[in-house]
Amino acid sequence: MALTVADIITDPEVYSARRPAARTRILPVRAERRVRVGDMIVLEFENEQTLRYQVQEMVYAERLHSPSEVAHEIEIYSRLLPSSHALTATVLIELDVAEAVRSELERLAGVQHSIRLEIDGVPAPAEEIPGPDEDPDVPGPTVSVHMLRFPLDDSARDAFRDPAVPVELVVDHPAYNEATPITGATRISLIADLALRG
Repeated sequence: MALTVADIITDPEVYSARRPAARTRILPVRAERRVRVGDMIVLEFENEQTLRYQVQEMVYAERLHSPSEVAHEIEIYSRLLPSSHALTATVLIELDVAEAVRSELERLAGVQHSIRLEIDGVPAPAEEIPGPDEDPDVPGPTVSVHMLRFPLDDSARDAFRDPAVPVELVVDHPAYNEATPITGATRISLIADLALRG
């Protein structure tokens, strides 16, 4: 990510004054990159703008000051940066009734492994991005937030970048089976993520 410690404001008073404007700038970006699949699952596709905002918000919320602490946050969020052959997203399981959270998450166990893109009918399964303290070889529990990467080979990438090719976001889980097309401004925004980089 083209983000350095020097780009992040560590003085909470300074950022507090700028925070409303930063939020106003990022809200339409995040809305454009948000895809709802059914009534409970939302994917927010990440890019440099969204990740920069999240790093800044984390530094502000945690009152981080030291360059090493800020660098650590940048490193964590940089894992979610898309590339020329991969899209990335934060998965949110939205549950309205607090009392039902545990039972619903148990019902949806493993749903993070049941998400894929279908590009002209060809599946491109998501891979979970484990947390920095998680062992990628040890399956973690299903919680309300997960991070995913959608790796694409050359053929899938090129097809995704053609707006005439249909693309769907699919959740195919025994307890939750839904699909949503990716079109319009969202598709254009994600196509930009897959630009070849030098």
